[in-house]
Amino acid sequence: MASDHNFEELEAPAKTAEELHISVATLRKYSLIVEKVTGNKDYYERTKQKSRLYSAKDIEDLKAFRALSKNADLTLQEAARQIFAVSDKKTEEVKMQKSVATNTATVDADQVVKLLTMLQNTIASQNKAIEDLQKQVARVEAQNKKLIDRSHQLAEPESDGSKEKQEANNKDQEAAKEITEEQKSEQEAHEEILRKARENEEKRRKQQVEENIHRTLAQMQIHPKKKHHWWDRFFK
Repeated sequence: MASDHNFEELEAPAKTAEELHISVATLRKYSLIVEKVTGNKDYYERTKQKSRLYSAKDIEDLKAFRALSKNADLTLQEAARQIFAVSDKKTEEVKMQKSVATNTATVDADQVVKLLTMLQNTIASQNKAIEDLQKQVARVEAQNKKLIDRSHQLAEPESDGSKEKQEANNKDQEAAKEITEEQKSEQEAHEEILRKARENEEKRRKQQVEENIHRTLAQMQIHPKKKHHWWDRFFK
């Protein structure tokens, strides 16, 4: 990997960390994980003082590695295995295939076995990375399904409750309307009774007044005394 950087512009750790928005210590931690996952201690180009240097592709890979570890709920090792192990193994596989094509005549049986073993390991690593990714996708889908089911369960009772509440409100309104009409009828009947009672009382008072007037007039009349002739005294 380091030999591929000979003709590229390389960045120092401080500049690389600034571009990744992380500290230099975090960049060193990420770099160690990458070297461990790839099995290549010389994965990154180094200065004479053994300080790592990073190419544009290295920086892009680190960005993808950091984003995957944060968003996919993976450990740093799992994220590094998916970003670096697969891509670098493919590069090594292509190089090995070219080497086999150009040096077949000089490669002995032991080297062929070694090469095949490395290819098998590469395929196994790829399959492992794919399996991890599929598990992660399945886990995310399962979580999404649970959230959707839970939202449906929460929505249905709420809908039923609203319907029942509306029906109860309608019944209460109808009952209140009936009570109001009943009260209104009772009040009208009560007022009618009072009106008739007042009319009867008024008639009774008028009748009493008229009777008192007639009685008074009768009492006020003067009956004339019967006249007697002077000779009536002799016939008694």
